[in-house]
Amino acid sequence: MKPDAANYDPRPEYLAELIGSTGLSQPALGRILGVTGKSIRHWLSGRNPFPYTVQFALECLVLSV
Repeated sequence: MKPDAANYDPRPEYLAELIGSTGLSQPALGRILGVTGKSIRHWLSGRNPFPYTVQFALECLVLSV
């Protein structure tokens, strides 16, 4: 899998789907991604957009589990 920002899907619903597919908690994902739980909550609420790099990292993580 190669990164391609053309595949960026900024919808909070997609982020929630990715997070759910990992089977990990938000705090555990925060540790893996190097972000705070607060950042994840803001992304899920739509308050702040999550970066494409987070999407790509989660997609890779989902493929590896």
